[in-house]
Amino acid sequence: MDNNKKKSNTGLIIAIVCISIFALFMLGIIAIIVITVLFSFGIFTAITNVINDTGIELASYKDEVPGYTEHVVTSYEEYKMYFDNEKLTREDFEENNYYIFAINYDPCSESDFKINSINVEYGSKGVIKEYNVGLTYKAKCGGCAPEYMYYAIKLGKDVRRIDDFNYDADARNSVDCGHVAYKPMIYIYPEKDMNVEVKLGHPKYLTTTYPKYETSWNVYAHTNGDLEYNGRTYYGLYWEGNNHNVKVEKDGFVIKGEDTSKFLEEKLEILGLNEREINEFIIYWLPKMEHNKYNYIRFETKEEIDSYMPLDINPVPDSIIRVYMNYKALDEKINVKEQKLEKATRKGYSVIEWGGSIIK
Repeated sequence: MDNNKKKSNTGLIIAIVCISIFALFMLGIIAIIVITVLFSFGIFTAITNVINDTGIELASYKDEVPGYTEHVVTSYEEYKMYFDNEKLTREDFEENNYYIFAINYDPCSESDFKINSINVEYGSKGVIKEYNVGLTYKAKCGGCAPEYMYYAIKLGKDVRRIDDFNYDADARNSVDCGHVAYKPMIYIYPEKDMNVEVKLGHPKYLTTTYPKYETSWNVYAHTNGDLEYNGRTYYGLYWEGNNHNVKVEKDGFVIKGEDTSKFLEEKLEILGLNEREINEFIIYWLPKMEHNKYNYIRFETKEEIDSYMPLDINPVPDSIIRVYMNYKALDEKINVKEQKLEKATRKGYSVIEWGGSIIK
């Protein structure tokens, strides 16, 4: 009796093992069929290429590339129609297509973009229904005119269209900038085209410069104000710095927010800025000030400016005008002694600089 029971149990175990092996075999067959179908539609290849790619930084421009709209670029010839560099080569396009897109960013406060997540939803053969990219960047203290950073995402050669492309960008760090000297911009107007060297006296305070400041800026200055530097042309030299100790002083001005533009037009002309410089100053600062109920405003003296950031220029200009405005938003009007401003005169070979700080 016991022997029959043992034989029965052994047979059951063998049957279960055989069924399990058969089931695993069938699952393997099904997996092979699924992968074959994916390959036949080009989907499996696209997944591999997309998920393993981290993005290729192509170039950064002040304006969008003329004529280019975001799409899948399928050939080297098409790429060269828009981008005059070799970040992508003819060999790259033999094996891959590339979706090229632009990130609108502030080059003075954001840098070092990295793609850290990709989420893809596929449609029919050769089409990606939805493509979502998560970007991170290194935040810095800054604030200047936005630029366009162009990135290329590698795709399978069979992928020819993305219907819906989206990206999100988040800072991967936090910064405390303290009192920042915002947007100091240096303009140079020589009487003849010539080489000019510009040195900032306290480079340890610098947080952002454009073009990049090493030990100095050595530019070729034209009489119209254009500056040639490292193969590019600029209309001014930009820097920002921290540790700028400013506060509400005994003198200054208290102005209604709605009167800010009229006030600045009047005072900046007295301080020596021309129409273009006044325009750029107000365009930068007005959005921060005009919606406040009141603004406390004070312009630093030359001695105060030179103490914070000495400016050494060779050849020495006939006139140097430095305009720094400090302001604080107010809910209520305060009483201060009206600041007396001396009229500045620009003559001959001139260097002009403007900037400012927000009083916390």
